[in-house]
Amino acid sequence: MQIKRYVPSRVKPVYWALLRLKASLTKYFERFYLYVRAPRIDDYVRMQRRYYIRNARKSAVEPGNLVNDQVVGSWREHDNWEDYEQYLMKYVSKDSQMVALDFGCGPGRNIRRWSSWFSRIDGADISKVNIANAKIFLKDQLDIHKEPLLFVTNGTNCGAAASNDYDFVFSTVCLQHICSHSVRFQILSDIFRILKPGGRISIQMGYGSPSPMTVGYFENNYGAEATNRSCDTEIADPSQPMADFNEIGYENFEYWIRPVGPGDLHPNWIFITAIKPRN
Repeated sequence: MQIKRYVPSRVKPVYWALLRLKASLTKYFERFYLYVRAPRIDDYVRMQRRYYIRNARKSAVEPGNLVNDQVVGSWREHDNWEDYEQYLMKYVSKDSQMVALDFGCGPGRNIRRWSSWFSRIDGADISKVNIANAKIFLKDQLDIHKEPLLFVTNGTNCGAAASNDYDFVFSTVCLQHICSHSVRFQILSDIFRILKPGGRISIQMGYGSPSPMTVGYFENNYGAEATNRSCDTEIADPSQPMADFNEIGYENFEYWIRPVGPGDLHPNWIFITAIKPRN
């Protein structure tokens, strides 16, 4: 934060002390209930929502440009990362007429990035400010008939996205930041709901153990104080996510372990895809 010019020099130390006090009190009152009871899933979802709303508000967005991105990080490098095309979109043709959804769409960069490959790409995100920023970022960036539907989620689902409606649902640098297994399981289950029979899920996550600032794949760290690299999950073996996919009902589980991408601290990345059965 910049100190405004009308703040006298002799007042600046007090000014900064008050700002620090305000930040500390805000953090305390946002989480005071954790001092009297064990954290629950709704506490974790609330923390994530506040985090992404707060960071989205700090971001400066204009049509086609994330000027001061505080959500994605290294977004231009992500746009040019070749493994997304080779593995995330492995089973998608460049002229497909499929309808897709980007889960954890943030300010909409992947909706623009892959727009030419699909008939339409919708988006879902936990932060209403991310969704508002996506509308700004995508202004005049897409063909009129490709204007996306954008949904605010409750943190464990795909929002108001219709059931059995999507040919393809994808997600990048999102699920790896959710350090609660039950939350991820509910999200994967709701993606299954919105996929058409025969539709495909394709996701990227961090892979490898040990990995800094992570918890185990099946842990539920409902008391995490922050997210987005401050407390992530790690996949130590592909059998871990495969167990979830099989339990939910997906089939044809495949994965590829690849070099870690821009701005991430995991040892590697893993790309995972599977299909919702037709029957």
